[in-house]
Amino acid sequence: MLTEQHERLKRIIFIYYRIWRCEFIPDFGFDTIKRIRTAVYPVNLAFGMFCVVWHFAVQMTDYGYDLALTIVYFFAIYQCFMVYSEIMVIHRKKIFAMLEFFETWLKSCEPVIGDVRRKYLLINTKLGITWTRIFLIFITFVGISVNSFHLYISKYSAPMLFTIPGLPQESIFYYPVNVVYGTVLYFSILEYIMIADAVVMITILYFRSEFYTLAEFVTQLNDPNKASSVLRITHETHKIALQKVKELTKSFWHLYFHKLFAIMIYLCCTLYIFQSLSASIFIAVLIVGAMTSQIFILCFFGQVIENSSELLYKNFCMTNWYEMKLKDQKDFLMLLISIQKPVRIETFGFGNISIYTFVQICKAAGTYAAILYTVIN
Repeated sequence: MLTEQHERLKRIIFIYYRIWRCEFIPDFGFDTIKRIRTAVYPVNLAFGMFCVVWHFAVQMTDYGYDLALTIVYFFAIYQCFMVYSEIMVIHRKKIFAMLEFFETWLKSCEPVIGDVRRKYLLINTKLGITWTRIFLIFITFVGISVNSFHLYISKYSAPMLFTIPGLPQESIFYYPVNVVYGTVLYFSILEYIMIADAVVMITILYFRSEFYTLAEFVTQLNDPNKASSVLRITHETHKIALQKVKELTKSFWHLYFHKLFAIMIYLCCTLYIFQSLSASIFIAVLIVGAMTSQIFILCFFGQVIENSSELLYKNFCMTNWYEMKLKDQKDFLMLLISIQKPVRIETFGFGNISIYTFVQICKAAGTYAAILYTVIN
């Protein structure tokens, strides 16, 4: 069961890489084809960005709903560029190495800690599958609803509110090309961003399981006869987990900044939509709900890893350390120093990522939306 769930989570990540790096296209051993495959999605994003800017500069006539969604699309594409750079190019090998490392936890045969680890891995891999499924289903539903609404208000010509520059309306290709390209670009942006969030969530859940494993395992320190071996195993296991989680937080440092910055901007714009009487309230609620859920996912799992590391420290301090041998008490104090600082995901401009960050971003977006409405109107 545990191996099956782990494989399902790996499959989500591997399919993600195969699709957006176009690895399903055979390269026949040529490096040139490999580079072309890697460039397909960024080139598509670049053309989409050009169309959005052109729409803003030339085609736009409505400075309410249309303006707000155009800004959203601009920063959504910007977010895709940054995520592609961070996940697909710069940190690709690190993420794959991390997945291989997680497999060592699954295959751990340590008699003392192995059973506890497998219990929490089972719980957290199941959570990962459930959260990923719910998140992607909800976002896909929102995407279909918004895309259909945009097709309707644009008279079935502009799923992303823009039309391709240089393609005249009289052309027989005007409607099919605009509809097909706009729809493909829309969902390629939407699903790409959401699955990137799922990758962050999945990796954090693996570390959550390890910290919960250690938190339960250290309760065995209440038996003075086991203290020496428990302290040794805890030290070795925590050292490895801490090293890997630091690699994770370094990898996600830039990713979190670009994501949260982009989300704050386009959440501000989507909140502005509520001030537009010509916009559909239902669609506005869906869009704001989708943006809020993305912020919540990122901030909530930042809080999750912090709480799990704090639980380890709490359980460690609550043990009967005073009943240990003097040598074990010294080792206990040394280990206490290394685990007292909670593990946090941090990023420039937002500090520690937690539920507090989620609240602050939502408050800031609401304030900026009110200012935007005042300035424009």
